[in-house]
Amino acid sequence: MTTTSISICNEALSMIGAKTIQSFDDNTENARRCAAIYDSSRKALLRMHPWSFAKKRIQLAPVVTHPSFGYSHAFPLPSDFVRVIDTGQVNYEIEGRYILANTNLIDLVYVADNNNEQTWDSLFSECMALYLITKLAKPISGSQAEADSADQKLRNMLKQARAINGQERPAQDFAADYYPSLMGVRY
Repeated sequence: MTTTSISICNEALSMIGAKTIQSFDDNTENARRCAAIYDSSRKALLRMHPWSFAKKRIQLAPVVTHPSFGYSHAFPLPSDFVRVIDTGQVNYEIEGRYILANTNLIDLVYVADNNNEQTWDSLFSECMALYLITKLAKPISGSQAEADSADQKLRNMLKQARAINGQERPAQDFAADYYPSLMGVRY
């Protein structure tokens, strides 16, 4: 079966015993509720971890206008930007929709707003269904206990999904590239 936004919403609705939907445009309360929370829920869940399936790379050039102080350049974030994974810079800040840094180029690795459910990791899809339940259970079934149960299941599933996702990446040695400026000046 193909994973879609509707199939994920229907999984969540089925788990709370609610009627499923055919599309977000259905003239039903469940369709309106799902349509209202789906996109923001996806983006929030994507921000919770540097998911491999949503990872992108891009080189950013600075814009013509410079920050007033503190940094020499401002780099516009991609329109699908959700979260920074790496900038290749030690000192930078995100301010508004810009990365501020003292460099001429940024090699940005980031989590993108991946809205193609067919490319999602299966554990992320499960997490998304549970996340939707936490938001839908109380308004649809009237049961806060059901929402709380889904929240606990989501926390456990997120731990597992993050661990597995992390195992699919090579280990990183942060200390190898770090040399503190005050090292050796103690005495």
